[in-house]
Amino acid sequence: MGKLQYEELREEMCVTARLMWDRRLTNAAGGNFAVRAAEGHILITPSMMSERKHCVLEPKDILLMDYDKRILEGEGELSREGDMHLYLLTKFKNIGASLHAHPFHCMPFVSAGKPIPNVTEANMGRGEVGCIPFAKAYTPELAKAVAEYYEERRALAEDKPIGVILPLHGVVVTGPDIYGAFSMLERIECDAYCTITSSLLKQAVPQKHATLDLEFFPGLPSV
Repeated sequence: MGKLQYEELREEMCVTARLMWDRRLTNAAGGNFAVRAAEGHILITPSMMSERKHCVLEPKDILLMDYDKRILEGEGELSREGDMHLYLLTKFKNIGASLHAHPFHCMPFVSAGKPIPNVTEANMGRGEVGCIPFAKAYTPELAKAVAEYYEERRALAEDKPIGVILPLHGVVVTGPDIYGAFSMLERIECDAYCTITSSLLKQAVPQKHATLDLEFFPGLPSV
């Protein structure tokens, strides 16, 4: 195979995939993502990226497809979540990357079908990570449910990275590029961890010290 198109971006996607695995932001049960490389061109991770490759990818593993899901370059099969990624990257001007994963601390919320609240400054202004109705993995119904969630939040999704919970499955996050989407994944994982462990802090720390005194943080919105 000759020189690949968008090779630098492919290399960055390989780095991102490895970070997802190493930082427990996904697991062998799944994970995939896509990036709009140019108008009409989308780079997407191959099927079984996690289970078979443990997120160790080479640039040639990343598939280049057009908006009709025709593979133009790369080796392997398209991610089974291709329809979901295609919708987000073609229907939202300012979404340049979409990422599906199974983050370790987000999974309790995923399994319970509960939203992840915004509890850290890093996510202020983006709102909670809400849930869509349950839809089976890899189905048109799942892609449709994600699309509807984003359409209901179109203005916010065009302005900031946001995320959504797929009950019993995982999460989807978006951003203006691969860096913004990955950052959003880390941010919601942090909020999930903080929410889970907050009950332990309430038990360990006297109540008079457990509440943030907003008088020392003028202008800070309540969460």
